[in-house]
Amino acid sequence: MTLIARTLMRPELHFHIALAKIFGIGKSSALNISEACGISKDMKVKEVKEQYVQKVAQHIHTNYVVGDQLKRNIRDNILQLIEMKSYRGSRHELGLSIRGRTHSNNSTAKKLRHVIMYDTSRS
Repeated sequence: MTLIARTLMRPELHFHIALAKIFGIGKSSALNISEACGISKDMKVKEVKEQYVQKVAQHIHTNYVVGDQLKRNIRDNILQLIEMKSYRGSRHELGLSIRGRTHSNNSTAKKLRHVIMYDTSRS
């Protein structure tokens, strides 16, 4: 199995579809990456040679923020919203819907509120 950005890629999938399984890369980005590195969209993961896999990994590393780094950035952005006491930050802190969809989602969000989602005590 091929490993790119700490994500295992199943050998029976097409390469660009398997590439989209990486957190932070969607279908169109995966297709653009595979075309930029010279991989046909008809090739499967098991057919791609190791040198092309290295080329793709280097391309992703230099041009995209993916995986754990992206999750860390998202978490830091949310903590920044909470810290500056914005409306969106307070909604995150309370575990409510952020953009105002409250007709059916609000009751579910209130039920699940007992879980502390973000630790706001930075030291």
